[in-house]
Amino acid sequence: MRQAFCPGHLTCAFQPFRTGDPLESGSRGIGIRLGLGARARAEERDDGDIRIKIDGVLSEAPVTRKAVEGVAGGRGFDIEIRNGLPVSQGFGMSAAGAIAASLCVADVVGASAEDAFRAAHSADVLCGGGLGDVDAIASGFPVPVRMSPGFSGSVADAGIRISGISLAVLGPKMVTGSVLSDPQVSDRIARAGSAAIEEFMSAPSEDMLYRCSGRFSSDAGLESPGIADALSRLRGEGYRAGMCMLGNSVFTDAPEREARRILGRRVEVHSCRPYSGGFARTA
Repeated sequence: MRQAFCPGHLTCAFQPFRTGDPLESGSRGIGIRLGLGARARAEERDDGDIRIKIDGVLSEAPVTRKAVEGVAGGRGFDIEIRNGLPVSQGFGMSAAGAIAASLCVADVVGASAEDAFRAAHSADVLCGGGLGDVDAIASGFPVPVRMSPGFSGSVADAGIRISGISLAVLGPKMVTGSVLSDPQVSDRIARAGSAAIEEFMSAPSEDMLYRCSGRFSSDAGLESPGIADALSRLRGEGYRAGMCMLGNSVFTDAPEREARRILGRRVEVHSCRPYSGGFARTA
């Protein structure tokens, strides 16, 4: 049996790029690697089946399945994934689970970590997950900036320090693919994302990150009334906040207790730190 941990990742602003090749597709963007993420265990089977449980429930898990198939070489595996954050809420959990599982399988079959990351990126793009989470996570930087899209794209270290954040989930899941499938919406996001990235890189700082994130989500038209209200409440109390891309969720420098007080007890809040560590692979 192999085990691995993979950090999550939240995107603060992004510019999507799609081509006919999933390895060349992806996004430019600004994000934060998260100390909470996905833990995977993989054990080889006697047949060629791949069976996946997510948080104890048997699941199709299309992103993880396709990623594992990309490195398994026809061999079968039982995969178990435990998520430290909710899925489809802008925390990069589909990418984190796919990476963690693929790293486990790669260890068993003798494939490289790069093979695992490549398979996870391709799966995330093809199955409607994220467009840049894998590249950001693989970079190892706590605040990665995706300067060019695709698996072989350039990722820079923003070089800024963020002590901690609270992640607040406000409502139902948001499916990334359904948002980006609308050409007009995608074009609007691309324009807003390009402007946000250029502004941030002109003078990177924690304050600039929140500022560019807020401008991006507003200009791109991504804020639901609930998101806009949560951001307004947090900012009204003197805290900085931004929308997690793409989720029904926000991130803020308000401490967890303060975030709960401001947003209400029914809101799910997680306290988290940026993550600069590795992937904790064990046999």
